[in-house]
Amino acid sequence: MGMGWVRAGAGAARRSSLLLSACLGLLALAALAAGCGAAAGSSSPTGSSAHAASAARSFDPRSVSFVSLRTAWALGTAPCASSGACLELLESTDTGRSWASRPLPATLLAAADRKVDGVTSALEEGAGLSVRFADAKSGWIYGGLAVTTRQGGSSYVAIEPTLWSTHDGGVVWHQQALRGLGSQDAIFDLEAAGGTAYLMATNSANGVSVESSPVAADSWHSASSALLGDPAGGGLQSGAFVLQGGSGWLVEGNDRGTTGSARLEPGGQWLNWTPPCASVGHSFAIPAAASARNLVAVCVMGGFAYSLSKSAPPGAKLGSSWLYFSDDGGSSFAAGQELGGLGNSFSGVIASPAPAVVLIGHQAQSGQADLLASFDRGVHWSVVYRGQALYLGFTSPSQGVAIVGSANGASTTMIMTFDGGHHWAPVAF
Repeated sequence: MGMGWVRAGAGAARRSSLLLSACLGLLALAALAAGCGAAAGSSSPTGSSAHAASAARSFDPRSVSFVSLRTAWALGTAPCASSGACLELLESTDTGRSWASRPLPATLLAAADRKVDGVTSALEEGAGLSVRFADAKSGWIYGGLAVTTRQGGSSYVAIEPTLWSTHDGGVVWHQQALRGLGSQDAIFDLEAAGGTAYLMATNSANGVSVESSPVAADSWHSASSALLGDPAGGGLQSGAFVLQGGSGWLVEGNDRGTTGSARLEPGGQWLNWTPPCASVGHSFAIPAAASARNLVAVCVMGGFAYSLSKSAPPGAKLGSSWLYFSDDGGSSFAAGQELGGLGNSFSGVIASPAPAVVLIGHQAQSGQADLLASFDRGVHWSVVYRGQALYLGFTSPSQGVAIVGSANGASTTMIMTFDGGHHWAPVAF
């Protein structure tokens, strides 16, 4: 399934250092790098031993990738003497019961751990790294890192994209050259399924690019003829893939609405697709997929600046939020339940491990953030965990994983469920 870190409708992929993603089989939003070419460099794990010891004591997960019910990788930060918080990669082969530190290349660590404007590069606002593995061998670390740039006699902090790959289970990582991707462009998502990896990013030449490569190689080529462009204004642009059972969908845009969308065709090309909220205001909504046919999204009536559509549900008010369901693989969507008081505080994080089950991130007027679940297509909701949901995904209909932030945003916790989202418990590192 594919639904990763999303703040769908909140315009997200570079907006927070908590860029979170899931893996093959997980509900995913995954990020893409346009125009990737041959490896620009490679590095063995030397220089990373100083990070390993701290991971066992304290670890803030920023991204998680499950490739099976048992095997997972987590990318995050741990306390260190050099910069206060250093990048760490951990692996579990027993469903998260225990974790072992895995080495990272010295070049990546130096770039991620350096201080920029007094903040660790990987934790600077708008920066962040994610991890994605397709199988036990092939994986990627991608995202953006902060750098200090000078222009016209002034200095400012910029976020530069970066992409690393491994094809031996993380023993050696190769830094990838990103052809056509400028220093101010952004990697949105990377996801893999069926032996193919897909990447999406802004591209200085043509707006947003989608590329694909065989999972076991770094051989990227254009994979989209869909019209994907840049928003005219508003918040930071983001995009995400949703992959499920051989099917796939993508959307990109920001808080002003959906700018582009596409569906994965059998030949491996992404072609134009009508997204969930097109008929009621074009709000930016990344769907969650319970199966290749069953999708769900949250649509805002009127979107950013449209009037109430004639296609809106009976009795709907401008600005109200509704669940929209598809039972035909995204060819059409129909309105379900109104979110009511939940709508205005929907965080954009959404998952659907089974057709009738929907989980969303929510923040109450009091400021309390919760993970909410409905097991009857949105008719009834219950709080299943207290905390700000930053990422939410399912490896199977019963097993799921989430990353939640603390009230002050200073730390993160990974939680897991083994009963389809009814009950969640923290994971110890």
